[in-house]
Amino acid sequence: MTILRNMRTHRRLAAAVLAVAALAAVVLTACEGGSYSVDIFPEQHYQQSFKAGEPPRLLPHPLAVPITGREILFDSAAASSVPNPVPNNGDTMARAAEVFRVNCAMCHGQTGRGDGGVGDALVKYRYARPANLGSEAVQEKTDGELYWSITNGVLVMPQFKNLLSEEDRWSVIHYLRTFAQEGN
Repeated sequence: MTILRNMRTHRRLAAAVLAVAALAAVVLTACEGGSYSVDIFPEQHYQQSFKAGEPPRLLPHPLAVPITGREILFDSAAASSVPNPVPNNGDTMARAAEVFRVNCAMCHGQTGRGDGGVGDALVKYRYARPANLGSEAVQEKTDGELYWSITNGVLVMPQFKNLLSEEDRWSVIHYLRTFAQEGN
């Protein structure tokens, strides 16, 4: 009887230790620095819902002046003349390639042709195929226009203004320009 009781105690202790270790691993991973923490429910950041005690979010008036001084692009016409403030160098391109891989490649594909897995699913469900980023239509856009599209979204493409920093959005534009050079 004592042996059985000891075995049950050891099993419970082992289960408790495993549970605590798993919880500690999740907490430590989630607290890790960087742009992306553990995302237990991916794609939830695209959700347009609001909490019960919170009113719906309204867009500011088109002529409103931003009080933060950060986002200045309200329409694509104004955006066309805005230059890219991020320098095009090796560090920028390395960061932009990673931002593209994590946030864009699932729709646009690794080579930017619009042939990613999500892009194929969109076509299957009768949505438009994501843009071929090496196409003339995309490459002839100014950096400001591309920034506006990434920031505000286009068709079923989500808005990235709350997901990516301004620097990441500008950086990825330099990376998009490489798709034209590859002869897409």
